[in-house]
Amino acid sequence: MGPVDVAAADPIRVLVLEEFRLRVADEEGAAAQIVAASTRGIEPAIPLLTSIDDRRDVATLRALHAGESTESDAAQHAALDPLVSSWAAPKHYGPRMTERSQHPPSSFRLAVTESGINTGVASPVKLSRESATEGTSNRPVGLVWIGAPVGTHAGLLILLGSYDDPRAVAHAASEWPLPLSRDLGVRIYESGGVTPEDSSPAPMTKATRPV
Repeated sequence: MGPVDVAAADPIRVLVLEEFRLRVADEEGAAAQIVAASTRGIEPAIPLLTSIDDRRDVATLRALHAGESTESDAAQHAALDPLVSSWAAPKHYGPRMTERSQHPPSSFRLAVTESGINTGVASPVKLSRESATEGTSNRPVGLVWIGAPVGTHAGLLILLGSYDDPRAVAHAASEWPLPLSRDLGVRIYESGGVTPEDSSPAPMTKATRPV
């Protein structure tokens, strides 16, 4: 049989964001390794995301389907706790758009804000190998998650997964409008890069899994 369309049969129900502050920047990758080794769900795991403003501020993001718990990973928290100086309360987001390629992205960038009104409806978007290279950006996009916070009309979360060279991700922070993001109250995070077996671009589809 071919792939099953999870978005239609079993859509993502909630995005769970956990932000926390490390005692020191994760230069040796200890915190990132703990997150990478944590229990997987239906959706591909997102690596530890690090603030471009302060490398001690980090975040994790999970996309959950029906039957998957929104509770924090107790084992992960226990392993991270010696490295963490403070934890923020987890935030839940209702999905507005959840699309990804069958090929896992090699890097991720996250923007989070509690500002703005999000009562509008996101227009359907079909991303593909061709559309990824159109416009002002020539970076193929392999994942788009957009969420609105549960219980409020203000705020937004946007995660983009791309096929950047992981070695170059650490040098790309200058491309984000950092001073503007501070003024607007937008928190921006990026991954340190992962190395999937195949990170070549592929047509974007609704989340799928093989049978």
